[in-house]
Amino acid sequence: MAVNVALEPLVHTSINEAVYRQLRDHLMRGDYAAGDILGIQELADAFGTSAMPVREALRRLAAQRAVEPMKSRSMQVPLMSNERLDDIRRTRLLIEGTAAAWAVDHITRTELELLRKLADELGDSLSCSASISSGLEINQKFHFTIYRAAQSETMLAMIENLWLQSGPYLRATRELMHSTERPGVEFHAQIVQAIEQGNPQAARRAMEQDICWAFDKIKAQAMANAS
Repeated sequence: MAVNVALEPLVHTSINEAVYRQLRDHLMRGDYAAGDILGIQELADAFGTSAMPVREALRRLAAQRAVEPMKSRSMQVPLMSNERLDDIRRTRLLIEGTAAAWAVDHITRTELELLRKLADELGDSLSCSASISSGLEINQKFHFTIYRAAQSETMLAMIENLWLQSGPYLRATRELMHSTERPGVEFHAQIVQAIEQGNPQAARRAMEQDICWAFDKIKAQAMANAS
């Protein structure tokens, strides 16, 4: 089905790049659900642009496997499957766990203070069901502060691509993030503590636990819905 996601005014940059970045960020945060249809003209009208930059942005996102082409020339956010879920989960564990370990040796005091602040803000946002989108945005900032601190442009690009493909699954975690059982918040505190203590193994382990919790909950929920 078509969706209505609030798009922000474009900043002064190339129109093609601005359209791509906004769509990319919305997909990474899970603002679009699995199966959502992204129509070229509908998006162009929302952005106030011609169809060309939207078409180019969707082409780039399709190359990154964030969306899939349809016969109507629109794009669709990929549907979830257990195989795709397991594949992304395995890869994220490997790469993002390594990024957390690498960040220990390179993170700055400013970045560490930001991590503490974001971890606190995430806990506060999850106490209010009206702030689900805010919680996902804070969660993204928390994780990418760590990944940028790893100081590997190659790894960062790979992680961004993985998060693009994880978008539909992040969408599915919205309700889970506001459940009474939220060990994901505890894992964030453990990640910060491990980095503060200079312990790369503990940072890797806490990051892996954070990723596993979300993906395992989503898979269990999907299996329950299918039964």
